[in-house]
Amino acid sequence: MKLVNLTLILTLLGILTITFISQTKPIQTATIESISKSNFKTTIKLQNKATELIIFDTPILNLNPGDQIKFQGKPDTYKNQKQIIIEKISKLNK
Repeated sequence: MKLVNLTLILTLLGILTITFISQTKPIQTATIESISKSNFKTTIKLQNKATELIIFDTPILNLNPGDQIKFQGKPDTYKNQKQIIIEKISKLNK
């Protein structure tokens, strides 16, 4: 009985660990080429990358073209264009 309980606990811990690892997204850095804002989203184009960053429910961001940023988000494709839906973004100190 103890072996069955131990096996069950280890299996559940393994599943939770795999789930946590698969949901973590890498932190990336880039330089802003341009920023366009609308009522509901902000779109950031990056230098030397074809991917756009999309921020919905835009908080007040003090970002300008040329700023270096680090960001984390979910890769997506919209109208055959690669984009990243941003979850976290911050400006790197110069």
